Parts: sequence; structure tokens; C-alpha cells
Amino acid sequence: ELIPKLKDFYLSRRDFISFDNVDYTDVFDPYLDEKKSNPIMIIGEAPGANEVREKAPFVGMAGKNLNYLIALSKYDRKKDILITNAFPFRTYAKMGNKNRTPKAGELREGAKLLLEEMKIVKPKLILLLGNSAIKAFSYLPLCNAKEVKNFKRNSVNVFNFGFYKAKIGVTFHPSPISFNRKDIRASLEKFFKEI
Repeated sequence: ELIPKLKDFYLSRRDFISFDNVDYTDVFDPYLDEKKSNPIMIIGEAPGANEVREKAPFVGMAGKNLNYLIALSKYDRKKDILITNAFPFRTYAKMGNKNRTPKAGELREGAKLLLEEMKIVKPKLILLLGNSAIKAFSYLPLCNAKEVKNFKRNSVNVFNFGFYKAKIGVTFHPSPISFNRKDIRASLEKFFKEI
């Protein structure tokens, strides 16, 4: 039941968002058919050019870093984890067609879709990777969503959605820039070993 609902949802997302300088190629977890119920949901920023080309999230250098971190945990990437993004489509700069961070308005709209995705998946644990994921979560149309901004980095907290409770983990994005900092890499490794 989860898989067909999720696939239908992913293929309908472009109907709800209309922004300039956005590539509306559908990008979603390639291992949907192998998921256990209520998988851990990992939320990144937005797909980049590599993700659009392969139509899957986290396939570039940040993806390699994330795969390394997942390998440190006790979870199976294909079965236990669903990877998604704060904004579901690639955002790019007008000049040069380079990836760009989603704007606040885009993250607000993305948050509405994220909430619908969470209602389908009902993940037992949600991991927010980096500022865009944290910001998008704080925009969820829930009265207590802004609480997430007060969560300490590398912490796991209980969050009440109203329709269910889940644990929310807040940490850094495993981008090459942050991952190459020894302190951030060490804190990410410790966080993933302990989840």
C-alpha cells in the first residue's frame, strides 16, 4: 500500500509547485519497492544536476558521503531508509545553470508536500540534513513546527505531528564542503553510529 501511494504522490508533485528556474524532473528514492513499512526518512536540500540526470536523490559527492554514513549505522539503505528532499525539484541559477539553494518561498511550498509525504510514510525517525531541511521542516503547516529550529545539532527529539509522534534527528548536510571539515565529519560519523 505504501509504495503505490508514494509513487502516485511523487508523480503528482509538479502539479502543486510553479516557480521559475526550477527543473521539474521527478527525482525520488530508487529503492521504493524494497522499503519496509515506516522507514527512516532522510531529508536533504534539493536535487542537483547529478540527481536530475539519474532521477535519484543523493547520487553525487554528498550522496557518497551519505552512503558512507549510512553504512556506519545499523540500517540498510535500501530497506530501512527513504531519502527525500526539502524541495522536491532542482533549483538552478539563471546565469550558468548552476545548482542553487532553494529560496524561502520554495521551501515553504516544499514543506506542504513534505508533510503530505510524511503522512503517507509515517516514518519512525526523520533525519534533517542541513539548514534547508531544518528550515523547510519549520515551515510545515503545524503550530509546533518552528520548534525544530531550537533542536541542537546532532540530537534526536520527539515531535508530535498531531496525527502521530516521531523522532526528529537534526544534523549537518554531508556536502563535500562540510564533510571535509574534520569537526563536522566526526560529528556526523558519531551521529549516524548512534541512531
